[in-house]
Amino acid sequence: MHTVDRPAIMNFEVPDLMKQRITVSDQLPEHYSKYRIPGTVVHITEGPFGAFFKQELHSSDWIVGWLNFDIKEHIYLYPVTKDPLLALYTGLNGDIPCELQGSAEKLMLPEKKFAFYYVPPMAFNRAEFAPAHYTAVYISFSPSFMQYFGNKYEAYKPLVEKQLRGEQEGEQKNLIPLGNTARDIIQAMGAYRQAPAMFEPYLHGQVMLLTAHYFNLLMGRREIPKTVLDACDYIQYNLGEDLSTTLVAKHAGTHKDALNKHFKEVYGKNVRQYITHVRLEEAEYRLLNTSELVWEIAAHTNLTDASHLVRLIRGKHGLTPEEYREKHK
Repeated sequence: MHTVDRPAIMNFEVPDLMKQRITVSDQLPEHYSKYRIPGTVVHITEGPFGAFFKQELHSSDWIVGWLNFDIKEHIYLYPVTKDPLLALYTGLNGDIPCELQGSAEKLMLPEKKFAFYYVPPMAFNRAEFAPAHYTAVYISFSPSFMQYFGNKYEAYKPLVEKQLRGEQEGEQKNLIPLGNTARDIIQAMGAYRQAPAMFEPYLHGQVMLLTAHYFNLLMGRREIPKTVLDACDYIQYNLGEDLSTTLVAKHAGTHKDALNKHFKEVYGKNVRQYITHVRLEEAEYRLLNTSELVWEIAAHTNLTDASHLVRLIRGKHGLTPEEYREKHK
């Protein structure tokens, strides 16, 4: 049995042939200053492929790591951990195909979703990056911390036991779409700029909040038919695309009439109304958390055009999008 009771650290290695061509530093260059999170430990690797850097804050129970991959040329990176790692991973920007030792299938670390991952110690894992900028957050937990949640959520006991034993089979467990509540928590974690001495206790509260929120979502999903869950996940992940009830039903493996009936029972809305509801929620989030123009938000959420978004915001809040944004500053 693995006896080290500490959260594991995730590192990333480059291919052997590239190791002579990289530089490693604990200082974030000025051109990445917009990603800086004060109070964290920085590790950055730069090379012909671009750069990747992580910023971490460590405690005895958990490690929070903010990850950025600024990739200029296609590359494979190798995630490695010295100790068995059990982590809640959240993809924010970019899908990352990944081979995890012991996993029967190639995994995807997708954007806008979060899940628990078990990563074996000193194992062969490989992640594939095309040219793009990827961002993610991971929270690594100590075995004793996860035992607390494992005792409350039976489905996670096998993962906790894997961590305790240091098994060599990796696993991805229960991907859940990243909703606005989780995004708000994650954004708040990286936006803390108050008393430095309070950063760790502040993060502890946010870590507990995000973890509990994940498990609450997971428990709530058990009460919803799988076809509805599959449809909701497909809608959330393809919000900017043209979506019809027939297309959504096809991806959920059912007929549009049956899916509309289930949506009415669960949400009190048909599929088309639910799509508009989720798009409006995304538009509201972007109004409050980005500087995007109204027409840009409408295009991103596929709400036809800016006038359509204006009508929806006014109908719900009695305000124009600009007034809604100003009111909530």
